[in-house]
Amino acid sequence: MKFKEPLKIILITATVILLFVASLVAPIDYTPLKEQPFYARMQARLDSFKLRPFPASDTLQVGWSQFSIVPGHPMPMAGYKPRGNFTEVHDSVYIKVMAIDNGAVTAYLISAGLLIFPPALKDMINSRLPPGHGLLYFSATHTHTSVGGWDPSLLGAVLMGSYDQKWMESLADSTVAHMAKAKSSRKPATLSYWEADLGQYVSNRLDSSAKVDGEARGLRVARSDGSQGILFTFGAHPTIISKNLTSLSADYPGEVARRLSGDYAFAEFMAGPLGSQKFKGYKKIFDFDLLKISGGLFAPPIRQAAQVPLGNVVNISYGELKIEHGSSQLRLSRNFKLRDWVFKWISRPLEGRITILQIGDVLMLGMSCDFSGEITATEGLEALAAQNGLKLIITSFNGDYTGYISKDTHYQTSDAEEVRVLNWVGPYFGQYYTGIIKKIIQNSKLK
Repeated sequence: MKFKEPLKIILITATVILLFVASLVAPIDYTPLKEQPFYARMQARLDSFKLRPFPASDTLQVGWSQFSIVPGHPMPMAGYKPRGNFTEVHDSVYIKVMAIDNGAVTAYLISAGLLIFPPALKDMINSRLPPGHGLLYFSATHTHTSVGGWDPSLLGAVLMGSYDQKWMESLADSTVAHMAKAKSSRKPATLSYWEADLGQYVSNRLDSSAKVDGEARGLRVARSDGSQGILFTFGAHPTIISKNLTSLSADYPGEVARRLSGDYAFAEFMAGPLGSQKFKGYKKIFDFDLLKISGGLFAPPIRQAAQVPLGNVVNISYGELKIEHGSSQLRLSRNFKLRDWVFKWISRPLEGRITILQIGDVLMLGMSCDFSGEITATEGLEALAAQNGLKLIITSFNGDYTGYISKDTHYQTSDAEEVRVLNWVGPYFGQYYTGIIKKIIQNSKLK
């Protein structure tokens, strides 16, 4: 009899623990994609989605501006494991703005020298702008050696350091001011599209034998006063600098921009489809020595790339397409995840969209994720765009964030962090996003 009471307590305690764990953890949902409720909703949304056209009413004008975002006080770094405050500035990090005005509308291409474009910062910028402010297209350089402190969630505090409200408000105020400065500095201009093959410097970090997207792509601006500007995108992770260092740096995007400054008064980088992709080519040179080399590797092919003129009278179209998602699926193991209510408690709700900016026959798609270069290479997205008379530029980090979108074949086979920990949406989403992008391309076909 004397053993009954302790046994009862053990059983009750075990039951409470199991119920508590069950309230936090659930199995991964492997329901086939087309049987998911969100899939039908997304297809209906795609069927009715149209870009808003802004036909040119005057000759093109382009302006630009930039400002350093290095804080004047100690702040944490973001990009790897938590590592405390930065201790020095190797090279500055910026927010850069290019304003493209076709007489009917001004499109602002805004890139932050941060790991992603923070959703909180995007919200602050939008709240400060008046109605009819123009079109916003956000991205980031994705440098892993820049400032943290920009995510107010519990998960953000753990990974990016304590949220700095005043610094964020200053970034929002400065971005809005530099949007106005970029617009006021605009001058008559012509645009051209270019691309350069840098594939020899990119490898697939999930499967070394798999395909990669090794193209640098972008826009060149030639203004009436003789000044030139360039927007360039590329799909290799800016992780040249070791996670053990605490020096702020723009990584290779900043070094390439510096190397291009002899020819261009303004150079802006936006992260391309860099999911699954890394820089390759050097095994015995590291950190800032390798950083210097990267500029010499990337800048000359970009500078020498053939230009495809878009002209000085350019139509612009724009739209934001909300992506339907199911419950979040932040994985704890191969077959288990955090429940959706826990994910929402430690982070933001899972919300994403694709920003579509069409400038002449250049179709820019801004993704709310680390989008996979392997998908871009294997799914024929660029070829499909060409068939529809378009030149395709995919960028990542558009001011929302839903984790990594990788090729689906890796979901059950890879233990890499970007598949096991940083996929927040679940299986089949490579296929899902590919279908959405293809439909956007087909719907954007030049008439």
